[in-house]
Amino acid sequence: MKRFFYVILTLSTFFIFAAPASLRAVNEISIVLLGDYLPAASAAPVIRRKGYSYTFGGVRDALQESDLIFLNLETPLSNRGTPYEEKKYVFRADPEAAQAMRSAGVRIVSLANNHIMDYGPDALDDTLKSLRSAGIAHVGAGRTLNEASMPAAFRIRNINTAFLAFSNTFPREFWAGKESPGTFFGSDWTVKKAVRAASGTGPLIVSFHWGEELARQPKEYQIYLARLAIDSGADLVVGHHPHVPQPIEIYRGRPILYSLGNFSFGSYSSNATEGLMVKAFIGADGTPTKLEIYPLLVDNEKVAFKPRLLSGPEGRAVFDSITEAIPESAARISWEGDRGVIELNIHGPSPN
Repeated sequence: MKRFFYVILTLSTFFIFAAPASLRAVNEISIVLLGDYLPAASAAPVIRRKGYSYTFGGVRDALQESDLIFLNLETPLSNRGTPYEEKKYVFRADPEAAQAMRSAGVRIVSLANNHIMDYGPDALDDTLKSLRSAGIAHVGAGRTLNEASMPAAFRIRNINTAFLAFSNTFPREFWAGKESPGTFFGSDWTVKKAVRAASGTGPLIVSFHWGEELARQPKEYQIYLARLAIDSGADLVVGHHPHVPQPIEIYRGRPILYSLGNFSFGSYSSNATEGLMVKAFIGADGTPTKLEIYPLLVDNEKVAFKPRLLSGPEGRAVFDSITEAIPESAARISWEGDRGVIELNIHGPSPN
C-alpha cells in the first residue's frame, strides 16, 4: 500500500498538461485512449530515418487537447536481454522511444501484454527505468506480482483517476509470480479483488489484453470479464490485442471498448488497416459522459507507421460498424465530420 501512495505523490506532478479550461467543463476530465503501439520490427528502418516522434505525427493535433494519453506499449524498451525461444515473433525497441512518447503527450502505458517479456527480466527492468526517466507511468507488469498488480493513480484538476491493466494472453511464462517478473493475469478473482481495491475515489479505467488476433467480435470470456470489472467498480474498460476494432458496448452506463485495434504497429498487414483513437470524457464522480471516436487509418502500406485520421464515408463506416448494437436508451450516437460521438445516458442504471 505504501508504494501505491508513492505513485500518487510522485507521478501526479507530471500529469497536469491539460487543455485550456475554457475548452472543457471544470468538473470533467478527458482521457485519450490509443491502441497497440509497437515502434519496432518492420517499423525499425523508417524510425531510424525519421525518429520515434514520427509515429505520432499524423494525429498530434488531435492529441493536444486532453488531460491524459494512454496506450498499450507492445514491446520492451531495451538494448539488453535474451529473446524468448518459444515464440516466433519477439520485439524490442530502443529506450529513447520513451522520451518520444512523453513528447507526444503519453503519460501512462499498459505493459500487460504478450510481448513485454520477449527479451526477459533485464529488458523489462530497462523498460521500467526508461518510462520512469521520461515521467511516464505504467500498469500491468512489474518485477513481482505485487508490483504488476499495482494501480497507477493521478490527480487531475482535483479529480482522482486510476488505471489498472491485466493480460489474458499467452505464454503463461510471461505472467508474474509472487517473486518473479511479468504481467498481471486477469482471473475472475484477481479482476474482482484489484478493481474493488482501486475503485471508489474517482474514475477508474481498466485495460485488458485479450481476445483473438484479427477477430471482429469479442469472445465470451472478454464480455464476462469486462462486465465483472464494471460490476466491481470500473468506470471504463478498454481492450487491446486483436489488432482490429471490435464493437463498443454500454453496460450499466459504462463503456466497454473491447478492442481499439492498432495504433502505430510495426508490421505490414492487409488484415489490420483501421484502428480507433478514443477521447473519453469523465466526470469527477467517475461517470463517463461522452466518447469521441476517431477512426484511424493504420495500413502501413499507405501510412508507413504514421497513423492518420480516417474521416468522411470511410471513417463513418468504421464508426457505424462498432456502434450499431448500442441501444438508443444507452446513448445518443452521431457522426460529426471527422469523428463519431457517443453521448452516454448518465441517468441510466449505475453499476454501484
